[in-house]
Amino acid sequence: MNRLAWLGAFAVALLLSAPSQASGFLEEIRLGIYQHDTGIIGKHKEEGIDYALEGLTRPIQPLWFIGTPRLVYGGAWNSAGQTSQIYVGIDKQLDFLHGTFMPGDSFFVEGTIGGVWHSGKHDLPDNSPEAAHWKSHGGSFLFRPGLALGYRINEHWSVAASLNHISNANLGSRNEGSNNLGILIGWKL
Repeated sequence: MNRLAWLGAFAVALLLSAPSQASGFLEEIRLGIYQHDTGIIGKHKEEGIDYALEGLTRPIQPLWFIGTPRLVYGGAWNSAGQTSQIYVGIDKQLDFLHGTFMPGDSFFVEGTIGGVWHSGKHDLPDNSPEAAHWKSHGGSFLFRPGLALGYRINEHWSVAASLNHISNANLGSRNEGSNNLGILIGWKL
């Protein structure tokens, strides 16, 4: 199955699970748009925009000792046919400045850590033609940390500026990590 079809199937499954899970497992759905492989940290090689869809669970109570994080899972499809991602991890939000503009609003900071499978290149020789336009990630499965700063408009809607990074933490022969910067729109069920 090609990458686009696989990510499409994942997106449909995530959206179809929302109504049946409103009082159970799934707590929030997010749509995002990212500048792919931004040059903020590291060298910009890959092109395109990443379109993301992710789900977040209710807080995981058995993980109280690390602040009851939520499970985050999702995918990001690259519009230029370069490195797309499917990821899973844990996410923790801390709210602050409650009621700044209206009752029920707040700002939040968020951190995530997890793993990712990607569709990009693994080990390109430095002198290959592809090396000028593709990152060598050193393997299919990588680490995926991320940070976000957001504004919760009300109990259902939020918007956040998000930065995420994929890399193998220098555990592979190549490690040209990628950084994506973008916006996430969240809807709590």
